[in-house]
Amino acid sequence: MSSTTRLIGPALVLLTLLIGSGLDAQPQPVLPRIAHAGGQIDGKTYTNSLEALEANYADGFRAFEIDLSWTSDQQLVCLHDWEESFARSFGLPPTEPVSQQEFERLVEEHSPVTKCTLASFMTWFSDHPDAVLITDVKERNIDALAHISTHYPQHQPRIFPQIYQPDEYQRARDLGYENLIWTLYLYPGGTQAVLNTLPGMELWAVTMNSDRSQQNLPRELDNLGIPTYAHTINNYADFLYLKSLGIDEIYTDSLSLTRESNIIAAGGLSPADSPLFQASEARARELAERIRLFFDLPTTHYNLAEDFDPASVTSNQISRLKLTARRLEITASGSDPYINFPPLESPTSDIGVYIELDVPDSTVAEIFYTTQSEPEFSATRRKSERLDAGVNKLVIGLNESSPITRVRLDPGTVAGDYLIKQFEIRSRSRPRSLFRFFRRWNQ
Repeated sequence: MSSTTRLIGPALVLLTLLIGSGLDAQPQPVLPRIAHAGGQIDGKTYTNSLEALEANYADGFRAFEIDLSWTSDQQLVCLHDWEESFARSFGLPPTEPVSQQEFERLVEEHSPVTKCTLASFMTWFSDHPDAVLITDVKERNIDALAHISTHYPQHQPRIFPQIYQPDEYQRARDLGYENLIWTLYLYPGGTQAVLNTLPGMELWAVTMNSDRSQQNLPRELDNLGIPTYAHTINNYADFLYLKSLGIDEIYTDSLSLTRESNIIAAGGLSPADSPLFQASEARARELAERIRLFFDLPTTHYNLAEDFDPASVTSNQISRLKLTARRLEITASGSDPYINFPPLESPTSDIGVYIELDVPDSTVAEIFYTTQSEPEFSATRRKSERLDAGVNKLVIGLNESSPITRVRLDPGTVAGDYLIKQFEIRSRSRPRSLFRFFRRWNQ
């Protein structure tokens, strides 16, 4: 059963009333489609403008995400940020926050659309009583929600705040907001960390980017009856693909229900037409080819199953390191675990590293390496790979002008149990070289 069918309580009643109250509104699902930054207008995104609100309301949207930023005089205006977004909006260099009055002057003189302030948005909001606001405030979010609840308490039931970190949840609830969305793009934890944090939180929805949407998190949340959104999705085939993975609805610039109906009527699209799906399939094919090419390399420099000796490695934030059945079991005690493998006896400037790694949560693995000319590990000589919870296969190529002398594996950035099922270093040339050390490992 889809999580949308299990969405109950005040939020559902409110949305049903709001969506049904507009005579000219498009038919909507229980979870509304959300217009990102007010929705697209004239091909432009992130305008957060009154014109975008009006145009996308007319196109059937009833839920609007709006970016809000603080001015120098502690007012809120509809702007994503004072850097890139400011420059794009006004054709001016990035700036420190300006006053609301100066912001309004810039809008009048430099913007082709009427970027709103909180006050002008609320005037529009009052005139559209079936609309819902989803807030996006990246700095001092709780202060902004307090400001809104103090000055516009009459609209609070129609305001669905986004929170970014778990510690914002109770503070937002204490301000009187009942329908909270946890957006994950600033949350550093992985899938399991999200699931471990959810007990005790009553959320209206969880929203995530397309990368997280393609992990197992949407299905896990669906099993818990928690609705999910993906952002920012403008391709209908991408939406179909993400729905097949458990996503319920989307934030979008331009994929209104009217446009979606026209696409459906034209027919022919399926999840297989999704660029996201096709990119995922291409990555899988590329990985399979890289694995094949790796095992065609003739020279083995290191093989975990044959060469591992605990005396030959050093480690950090690892409380357990045990070789069992030719696999290395690791317990990481912190967020920066790593293993320094012994020096290569026959350094070469072009090597491949194959890793089969079971990780406790979605995370990032890194390979650091040294060379004869640069003998210390450095962040300038590393390769990173994003991992999903569970088993991952990686092939990492390293190429330097100076021969590579050592390799360090950082298996992830979360504490917990890891399992290195396979770790091997190969190259195209040089005679086979095994490390010289005493085998002292007692299984």
